[in-house]
Amino acid sequence: MLKSDKAKTFRLLVLTLLFLTSLSEGFSQVGVGVKVGGNLSDADALSFRSSKRLGFQVGMAVSYHFRPNMAIQAEPTFNLTRIRANSETVHETKGIDKGNKALHFFDLPVLFRLDVTSGFALLGGVEFNSLLNADRYRLNNSDQAFKSGIRLGYTVGLELGKFYFRYRGFERSTEVHRSWTTAIQQYQVGVKWNIR
Repeated sequence: MLKSDKAKTFRLLVLTLLFLTSLSEGFSQVGVGVKVGGNLSDADALSFRSSKRLGFQVGMAVSYHFRPNMAIQAEPTFNLTRIRANSETVHETKGIDKGNKALHFFDLPVLFRLDVTSGFALLGGVEFNSLLNADRYRLNNSDQAFKSGIRLGYTVGLELGKFYFRYRGFERSTEVHRSWTTAIQQYQVGVKWNIR
């Protein structure tokens, strides 16, 4: 990833956290937690149509309750997303080798949270994500396969006690033959612990 992309990602994280903490009259309305879990991902493009692959995510959750049962929740997360390249473009000049590709993302979902009951919440919103290892995978002509930069997606989910479920949808631009825009879907399940 380019230094400017890293700087943009870091600035976005800092600004989001500052925004959430500056809104509150006191820190009693701000919650902080950590989360860890597994995910299943697949990608849809000519070179990437395949079954779901297993990965994981680890991160934190910072929420600001502007009403007793409503909050804005930011979840800075490191995400290992695995997708599989099939053999469709393996012989193309701008093709990619067949096999699993482990993509490392920094994700920043900014979600609206509705606490339906004390142990059940619904969430949904936008997500900013940045591919951290964009230079790892190469085409047959040695060019970089995945484009770097911050992309926009969406996340919906629910929390039941300490357990959470998320569905993510986003697109990643590539240089792979006829797979220029690859749609990625991900299902996440995990555990979240509230620190405060």
